[in-house]
Amino acid sequence: MNSSQAERFEAAYRRLWAAHNRPDDPDLSQHERQLLHHVPASGGITLTWLARHLALPKSTASVVVKDLARRGFVRRARDRNDERRLAIVLTDEGRRRVEADTVLDLDSLGVALATLPATTRRGLLAGIEALAEAGPV
Repeated sequence: MNSSQAERFEAAYRRLWAAHNRPDDPDLSQHERQLLHHVPASGGITLTWLARHLALPKSTASVVVKDLARRGFVRRARDRNDERRLAIVLTDEGRRRVEADTVLDLDSLGVALATLPATTRRGLLAGIEALAEAGPV
């Protein structure tokens, strides 16, 4: 893939995000929701990885994690692979919240998808699923 294709994808992704992003819930800010969605359903993840991935200062990510822990959505646990490190882990309540939550307005997205011809819609979804499966290189 050349850089112009990657740039086109990013531009389209930004437009999709702006058009179909779900507003904050009263009890969770956008940063809190994003952080919860990046903690794996099983196992854990480091604060450093979360901060870097979400482009947050580590101190900000730490404050968000502490607040989510205080409210019962995450907990800090020793990393199974390295006891010296702490991992951020979803609690049962955090898992339920992530499963029930979506970062996109699915109604709005569904209406937009319905405007596409069925073959275009199937191709778009197959392409996005393939890209997601390709993962980081």
